[in-house]
Amino acid sequence: MVALRRAAACFAFLGLSFGAAQANGLWGDNPISLKDGPGGSYWVVTIGGYGAAEPAFPGAKNYMGTGRVIFDFYRAGSREWLTLPNDAASFTLYEAGNFRAGIAGDFLPGRFQNSGDAVHGLHDVDYTVEVGGFLEFYPVPFVRTRAELLQGVTGADGFTANLMADFIYQPTPQWLFTVGPRLKFVDDQYNSAFFSISPLDSFRSGLFGLPRLPVFSAQGGLYSAGVDATVRYNLTECISLRAFAEWNRLQGDAADNPLVQLRGTEDQWQVGVGAAYKFNFAF
Repeated sequence: MVALRRAAACFAFLGLSFGAAQANGLWGDNPISLKDGPGGSYWVVTIGGYGAAEPAFPGAKNYMGTGRVIFDFYRAGSREWLTLPNDAASFTLYEAGNFRAGIAGDFLPGRFQNSGDAVHGLHDVDYTVEVGGFLEFYPVPFVRTRAELLQGVTGADGFTANLMADFIYQPTPQWLFTVGPRLKFVDDQYNSAFFSISPLDSFRSGLFGLPRLPVFSAQGGLYSAGVDATVRYNLTECISLRAFAEWNRLQGDAADNPLVQLRGTEDQWQVGVGAAYKFNFAF
């Protein structure tokens, strides 16, 4: 059910993902027979998905199954930008050389009473839709830098800034590897939604056979630091197999709160495997 909700939310962002949808793979997924060259009369479309596992809620020890939708397209002959599984969906409004910028959006699963015993008695956090913008720059062809600035409009309702850099390595036309650091900053509202413990939360947290959590007021700042890695193998000209793994270590109040210290973990992992199919489409 969680995977279906995540997939449905990703489809809701397909309009935003026009720019990020300029294909997964700067060099790895070569367009299919770009006979028309620049300004081609058709589009190159990639569709697929990942099966993934991620923490049941921020700071959780337990994991849940979820999914990532792959949906990318770009005009034949135009530049094919790299998009990674955990990038926010984005729509390019401006591009010049090795730089592009535009609008972005993301979807974050909620935290509910059924997310695990660790959160029984704590307030629910609804599913979060984030909107904002992104900047992306390649200082050299094999290094991608990206910044995403997103504001929650539902659920956590907080501001986040995602900073990332990726080293891109393609030893053969079939294989593509990326690896790079990740930093995430959040405001008080975001951290408070997930990690503050109100007096009522504190009282109810001791009613379910677990030690009572003390009252805590979470502040914003550096939320996490980690590393992301992906691999892609082009099985054929049309079919690619993909996998990713990301580790983040919670920081500041996201790490020091009672929920994480007593019932969760600072180490947050995401892993996934998937496949995609690429084809030409003409209007």
